[in-house]
Amino acid sequence: MNAVSPTLGINERIQALRAEGRRIHHFGFGEAPFPAPPRLAAALRDHAAAKAYLPVAGLPELRAAVIAHQARLTGCDPERFDVLIGPGSKLLLFAIQLAIPGDLLLPVPSWVSYSPQAALLGQRVLPVPTTLSDEGYGLSAATIDGVIAAARAEGCNPTKLLINFPNNPAGLSIDEATLHGIAEVCRSRAVTLISDEIYGRVSYDRAYRSAARSYPEGTLVTSGLSKHLSLGGWRLGIAMVPRSIPMLFESLSFIASETWSCVAAPVQIAAIEAYAGHADIESAVHDMTAIHAIVNGAVAQRLRALGIDCPTPQGGFYSWPDFAALLSDAFDGSDALAAALLDEAGIATLPGTAFGEPASALKLRLASCDYDGEQALSAYRDGASDITTLAPDVVAALEGFERFVQRYRRA
Repeated sequence: MNAVSPTLGINERIQALRAEGRRIHHFGFGEAPFPAPPRLAAALRDHAAAKAYLPVAGLPELRAAVIAHQARLTGCDPERFDVLIGPGSKLLLFAIQLAIPGDLLLPVPSWVSYSPQAALLGQRVLPVPTTLSDEGYGLSAATIDGVIAAARAEGCNPTKLLINFPNNPAGLSIDEATLHGIAEVCRSRAVTLISDEIYGRVSYDRAYRSAARSYPEGTLVTSGLSKHLSLGGWRLGIAMVPRSIPMLFESLSFIASETWSCVAAPVQIAAIEAYAGHADIESAVHDMTAIHAIVNGAVAQRLRALGIDCPTPQGGFYSWPDFAALLSDAFDGSDALAAALLDEAGIATLPGTAFGEPASALKLRLASCDYDGEQALSAYRDGASDITTLAPDVVAALEGFERFVQRYRRA
């Protein structure tokens, strides 16, 4: 509990190594590399002098733009939700866990911060097994139901399920039929569904999926600007909160008032433009998502060509290779494998243990974002559609992977 978050920790370590002059291929941190869309950069500059505290729940004009935007994406009735603006979706997720007492149902693997947040709050984490394949992030409604039943029989109090799709770390999504089944289990078991949809607009098939369609009365949706618009440092997140859950929005607003007070005024004002449906913004989202699909698809393909098990990503920035078939004789777990890759090959990754995998598993998360996003965007708009042109640094990293694997693979 005293270690910094693995994603932030690896990013800070790589920046330090690079400052020392080391060449590092950075697959450890999921930060989209593209420039801020000009309209949004201009809006931020134009409102840089805005300095007043804004309402705790967020600027009313922004909240209205957000719910209209989300209603367009999800088809949900905007009258059924309130909107809370926070300093990134990460803190909103922490506030939501705080506001809903009880134990957390959490699929494995899942993003690195969900479980530590629950631990900070003294809440138990109840793992839910998944299956990962080219078919997607396999999270069975029947499995969830079984975990809930077993947990309650053992005296636990599972009150919330947290899902994320396309998924971090695997880059895999959940289809609509499965989401509906998950929603039905949550409804029948009186479990609140927390749907982290931060990568929802980075789905390679362009289909935005939301659990709120099937369970609007019991689903909180979180999202933000960081992934689809490459604006992580703006720290602006959104939460859609069902009005049918008594006092939940009030509880979240109270938590916000006693912690972050409000999100920076210039960022909130500028963010209105991000949710207004402008053609140039939508075009930018399309192009950036297309580049992510090309780069991450090529990464998985190159790894599979080496004999590494790696599902084809369906969204986001990530690949989730399993090196067990090739390297189990050389490494006893993902921590040792990640350390060797960094020390010997200058390739930064995150071990599967950071995402809830057993220590003995040889799974790594690769975030394929370490390239010049502005150059890639220009090349894509000029007709380029191959990873060698769009992300040559990623190609160089994959060549380093190949040399590393050849060195250690079974004879």
